[in-house]
Amino acid sequence: MASRMLCRAFFYFSSRNRGIATATWPRCQQSIPADDEALPEIDEAELIERKRNKSRLNPRHYKKLNKIPSQLTEDEEQVFSLSYQRKLYGHYGASSGINPAKAWPSKEELELAKEWESLAYPHSVQEMISEAKRLKKAEEDKIKKRQADIMQKVTKLEDWKREVREGYKKREREAREAKEKKERLMEEVRQIFGFRIDPKDERFKEALLQKEREEKRAAKEAKKIERQQKMMENLRKAAQQSSSGSKETSNSSDGLLGTSVVENSISPPQVESKE
Repeated sequence: MASRMLCRAFFYFSSRNRGIATATWPRCQQSIPADDEALPEIDEAELIERKRNKSRLNPRHYKKLNKIPSQLTEDEEQVFSLSYQRKLYGHYGASSGINPAKAWPSKEELELAKEWESLAYPHSVQEMISEAKRLKKAEEDKIKKRQADIMQKVTKLEDWKREVREGYKKREREAREAKEKKERLMEEVRQIFGFRIDPKDERFKEALLQKEREEKRAAKEAKKIERQQKMMENLRKAAQQSSSGSKETSNSSDGLLGTSVVENSISPPQVESKE
């Protein structure tokens, strides 16, 4: 682990130094020697490209910006991870210079992939298809049930509208009756006083309250009388039913007695046995 970190640091600082030297090339405006013997390792095409490069970017950044694949050295192949090299090959292809055999998973990776697949997808393809069909059918049944419920409610829509209208009319009628009742009571109170009086007067309020109490008492007495009448009617009906039932039982008992007498009268005579 320590050796790998040292190698990474070495390559980082070496590439950084190379980038600084390249970036300072156009800044210093160094003159290219006329003779080719001064720089034998650099050809003319590379010198021209260096003159054309005015970005002053690090070579690695310049290649990344212009999508130029960078060839990895043997040491870099040893340092960089296998996943990074696969990523480079997937991005640049064969121009990256990476062996395509590295893109194929190893035996351990295949085993891990199989284990993950067995845990993530435990069911077979046929079971997954049947489960998907079942879920789809359940969703369709749910939609059909909802549509049927909606159609049933649509058929009851007119009844609901009629109920709403009747309730609205009933509330209006009750409000109108209450208003008329209050106006009637107020008029009766004015007649009691014999002259027009301000409804905000305390005497008017007291008289109106007394009149409302009398109205409530009269309504209560009327309800009491109505309940008594209903009770008497129910008692009268119960008495009639009991009397009719007693008559039927007496008739049935008389009929049974008559049939027993007839049977005894027509029974055959007993023959005396001779000893």
